[in-house]
This record gives sequence, structure tokens and C-alpha cells, in this order.
Amino acid sequence: MQIRKAISSDLPAIIKLLRTSLGESMIPKSEELWHWKHVANPFGTSPILLAEDNGMICGVRVFLRWEFLQGEEIIKACRAVDTAIHPDYQGKGIFKNLTLSLIEELKSEGVDLIYNTPNTQSMPGYLKMGWEKWGKLPLKIHFNLSVGKSKNQSQTSDWSSISDLIKKIEHTSFSTNLIRTNLVTGYIHWRYITCPLFPYDFISDSESYLLIYRIKEGKIGRELRIVDFFQLSDFGENEKKQLNTRLKTIEKNEKVRFTSYSGLQFGKELPIEMGLMPVMSIGPEVTLRKVGLSEDLLQRPWGWSLGDLEVF
Repeated sequence: MQIRKAISSDLPAIIKLLRTSLGESMIPKSEELWHWKHVANPFGTSPILLAEDNGMICGVRVFLRWEFLQGEEIIKACRAVDTAIHPDYQGKGIFKNLTLSLIEELKSEGVDLIYNTPNTQSMPGYLKMGWEKWGKLPLKIHFNLSVGKSKNQSQTSDWSSISDLIKKIEHTSFSTNLIRTNLVTGYIHWRYITCPLFPYDFISDSESYLLIYRIKEGKIGRELRIVDFFQLSDFGENEKKQLNTRLKTIEKNEKVRFTSYSGLQFGKELPIEMGLMPVMSIGPEVTLRKVGLSEDLLQRPWGWSLGDLEVF
């Protein structure tokens, strides 16, 4: 058994292994998605380790590069994402070996931490390898009790119409002590506009705010899921009223049963009218793993949005 770094010519075999091990499920296993996720990422190409036995790739472990920002401090991070072990090789410790080997490589690169949102099946394994539970992301829900019968349908968002605002957002220094995703040039375009998994739409005045959402079909009806919200210094009461009016119009046109927002900023810091239901800690469960940092990660002032943590 050999553990080695992946090279570009390994991609067809990696995709085949992902399909064999995981199936297609809701996330397609394709070279298009792989390239968007692991090559086009503005934070850098993903580090990938493979397990190979007699020329056959039997295991893959991938971390997605990410950056957070707190004030002027850049925190180098990775998100533990794609992993697959061939069915004939499962139960032999390959997943643990690949994961810990990849962490050792990241130490020499100056990576500070790894984060992810594991499911209940994989959680115990991560905890044994040094991950810690931060907790579940708060979730705010507003039910629309009378779903509109409007025959209108909201038009697909024209992202090119707010290209100047996106540039402005990505070059703004937000005055907050919270740790948030580092909005490097091209991040919003990569994360939301070219994402091959979901179509994202937005509400904006093209000048002072940008709310990003997607419509999700569910068992209890259509959901308008707010994934990110950015506001600039000239966002005021008039802009707040405009935002909420436009949001209600979209809810009606799209026949949305409920609207959700999962993140660490509520109340006055989130000028979106979300009703009287209390905030619930039922969002994605976040785990953290130290790599280069020595301080307690759990106690740091995280400011995640759902866009940072959505499964993709």
C-alpha cells in the first residue's frame, strides 16, 4: 500500500472511486464539479492524498482550502470534504491514515485549522482524530402561513448587474471582531455565480447591500434559504425597508412556505424581518481541528454564515 499525492492524470480514477464508494446521491461525482471545487477555488488548489495498491487507487482524501479573517489577521484553513475508500478496502484504517497524513503535510504549509460539518456516522471517527465539537449553527425560521397564489415568478438573477457592488464588497474592510470568510477577489463569483450544484439568486440595491439565497424544495414545501448577507456603511433604514419589501415579493412569487437563515448574526445586526419565532440551535454541527494554532478554537468569536458551511 502506497500513500502519495494526487496528480492531474489521476482524476478519472478518482471520480470512478467516488462513484463506486459513494454513488451519485444529491451531489454528482463529475470532473466539472471537481474542477470548480478543487482547482478554480480562489483560496488555492486542494491538497489531495491517495492510497494506491498494485496500481489501483483504493482511497482518496481531500481538504478544501479556505481563509478566514479577523481584523487584519488571516487564518489559513481547510475544510475536510471529499473522501472515499473502495468497498474492498474499507475497515483497514485507510481513511484515518490518509487524513492524519494530510494534516501533517498541512502543518508545514502554515495551515492553522481544519473545519467541517460531519454527519452522525462520521462524527465519532473525526473526534478520535482530534476534532472538537463547536456546536450547531443557530437557525432562524419564518413561516409564511398564507402562501401566495401569484402567477408571477421571480426572474433569474442577473449577477452581471451587480459586478461593481461585488468588487466593492470584496475590497471593503468590515469593522468587526468576528472571524469571517476572507472575501478575496473572485470569492463571490466562484462561490455563488459559477457553483454547479445549486442556482443562487440575490436581492440588492446594487449599492449598499447584497442578500444571497437559494430556493430549496422540501417535504413541507418550498424554502427560501438565506445563505449570505453583506451590508456596506451606507445601508440605512430606507435600504432596510426596500430589502424586506423585495424579500416578501419573492416569497409570494415563488410560493415559499418558509424562509430560513442560519448564521451567527441575528437581531439588529441582521436587518431582515424573520418573525417572532426564537432562534434554534438546529443548524449544521461544526467541528474544528487545530493544525498550527495553539489557542482554544472553540472560544474564538466565529461569525460563520451558512454559505461557509453548506455541504458541497
